Amino acid sequence: MLLLGLLCGASAILLWRSQELMAPALAASLQETQGGLYGPASDDGTYAYKLERYRLARPEILIVGSRRMSGLPGEAFATTAYNAAGAVASLDQLSTFVREAVALHAPKSILIGLDFWWFNPAALPVPAPAPDTQDFAAHLVDPPLWLLTGKVSPSAWLHGLLPTTDRARGIGALAILNGQGWDAYGRYDGPEPDDEPDGLRDVRVAPSPAALQQLTDLIAELNDKSVEVILMMPPMASSLRASLAKDPDNRLIPLWRDAIRPLGQRVFDFDDIVVLGSSDCEFVDDLSAGEVAYLRTLDAIAEFGGTILSQSIDRDMVTSLIASNAGHTRLVELLPSGAPPEAPFRDSGC
Repeated sequence: MLLLGLLCGASAILLWRSQELMAPALAASLQETQGGLYGPASDDGTYAYKLERYRLARPEILIVGSRRMSGLPGEAFATTAYNAAGAVASLDQLSTFVREAVALHAPKSILIGLDFWWFNPAALPVPAPAPDTQDFAAHLVDPPLWLLTGKVSPSAWLHGLLPTTDRARGIGALAILNGQGWDAYGRYDGPEPDDEPDGLRDVRVAPSPAALQQLTDLIAELNDKSVEVILMMPPMASSLRASLAKDPDNRLIPLWRDAIRPLGQRVFDFDDIVVLGSSDCEFVDDLSAGEVAYLRTLDAIAEFGGTILSQSIDRDMVTSLIASNAGHTRLVELLPSGAPPEAPFRDSGC
């Protein structure tokens, strides 16, 4: 009984000190004035947080896509830009988020990262997270789960119980205990989760006509509002590309690619980023490119020209950062002070 009481007490301290249960919209507002990272242990509030950050930023450029787009640094633009990566995990969520964002403020250009598994006819709906109505006591089980699932190391967990000034690092358990989370530009600072999205390897089907029509309708709405739409097929590591290509019945990816190109929008296919000089060393994991790889995509967009997006990219900065960080997942110039020497590298082989 005593041990249970001590564990509940420790959990309460960690929840309070990390501000883990702060409302996402409030966290977005505080980040605007205080800086730091927003890094709760749960992703449930990411949609609301990203939408509020967008409302506060009112940028000319909006980047939106799944968590795998989170390595795209907003600092690469010569104008205001916000990366809403991680706010959406399905085509339904993408459509809802974009419509809500444009209703708050119409950007000049939207860069949409598309994931092919969103177009699988058997894709399960991913609803927007429901508001969290649980009280503080109901969340006392969360800190022990951070330990059991490996989200927080034992040493960081124990360090969080000690009085420190680490609150300046941000809001949320991962920000306070691990120093990871979303920065003010929308980029994720820290390691990405290893979980594969549902349906990633289910490629033996044709893309859903209804999903393609849903994207077509969204694009038409944005065009009617004079918002430029640029579509991106985000890069994946060559090892994953090879694995998917080995399936002789892989119909989804090639047919999906063929269906996206005729939509009447500028489409950038970065599935194979090796052609831009990248390598698997510039990926956080097989599915998520790092900051340097995404700079290569922006450089290619800028070189192609002809769009508001391309003209908004600070190409001198982009090419300079690529040259000084080739082979890295992270930009050394953006690493926080005290980052370990291995921080820019995917693994020891890189």
